[in-house]
Amino acid sequence: MDLSIGRATDKSTRRSRRKLQLIVCRALPLLAIFLLQLSSPTHAEEALDWESQDSGSTSVPGVGAIQYFSGYRYAGYDHFATEISVRWRSSKDGAEQEQILYEGILDKPPAKVWGHGRHLCVAMQTCARGTDQCTPYLIAHRYNAVRQSFTAVANSAKLCPIPR
Repeated sequence: MDLSIGRATDKSTRRSRRKLQLIVCRALPLLAIFLLQLSSPTHAEEALDWESQDSGSTSVPGVGAIQYFSGYRYAGYDHFATEISVRWRSSKDGAEQEQILYEGILDKPPAKVWGHGRHLCVAMQTCARGTDQCTPYLIAHRYNAVRQSFTAVANSAKLCPIPR
C-alpha cells in the first residue's frame, strides 16, 4: 500500500475535477437559459410588463394609418416608466414598420398621440414631486421616407397644437 502524498493528492485532484465537471454540466444549461432571458428584447406587445396600456390609431399624410401604443407602470414618487411605440405599413414595400418614439418617465399617463398635418405629435406631462403643477412636453415627429422612420423635430410647439 502506497501512502505517498503525491498519490493521495492525485486522487483528491481527480475527485475534485469530476465534481467540478458534474457541477458545470448541471449549471451550464441553467446559465444559458438565464442569459437568453436577459438578452431577449422587450417589445411594446409584451403586455405583462405594463401595468396599464393605451392604444389607438391616427393618420399622417404620406404615411397613412398609424397604430400607437403607450404602456406604463408605476416607477415610484408619482412617476411612471413608459414606452410609446407606433406601427404603420411602409409605402415602399407594404412591410409593417415599428418604432419606439419615447421611452422614459412621465407623470399623469397616458401620453396623447395624434397626427397633425405632416407631423405625428406626442404630448405628455411631468410634475414636480409633491405638486399638481405639471409641465407639458410636446414632441413633433416628421416621417423620413428614405429611412422609413419618424424623426423628432425642433420647435415642436409650433408644429403641434396641444390637445385639450
